Amino acid sequence: MVVLLSLSMIVSFIGTWPSALAQIQEINLIDQKNIWKPFAAAILSQNNIELNVIVVTDHNGTLWNRAFLQTQINASADKSPILNLDYGSKSYLGNATFFSEIKGNSSNILWNKFLNDTNGVPTKSAFTLPNHILNQPIEFRLYLVTNGPGEHTLDVKRASLIIS
Repeated sequence: MVVLLSLSMIVSFIGTWPSALAQIQEINLIDQKNIWKPFAAAILSQNNIELNVIVVTDHNGTLWNRAFLQTQINASADKSPILNLDYGSKSYLGNATFFSEIKGNSSNILWNKFLNDTNGVPTKSAFTLPNHILNQPIEFRLYLVTNGPGEHTLDVKRASLIIS
């Protein structure tokens, strides 16, 4: 099937493209404006393009290690935001559960999702987030929950929100 487009149709399409792209906003959650903090045995390393979370513990019980970011995403979006997360996770010794969570102002859980133990192999994931995370104080959390002594890493190469 051959589709012929007139010059006016092509100009019309090209003319609308930039305005459609201008409505899409990407927010980098690991840049210098967004400083993550550690909790429990988590040790963090962060630069403009990467967030590394390392946990080395000899604690025998359950330990809720995490990196967290307190922020507020202001947007008037009609669609749900998308969280793009490129990460690699690995347990070198012991076992850990990896997951991501967003908490609200009153510590209520607004969203959570388990992350795969990728054995250090980078993976790309996209998660649809609920609209109600927007325009209020929230806390992003990246967990490495340990159930005994061990060594674990979560290396985040990209954490961004797409809002359209």
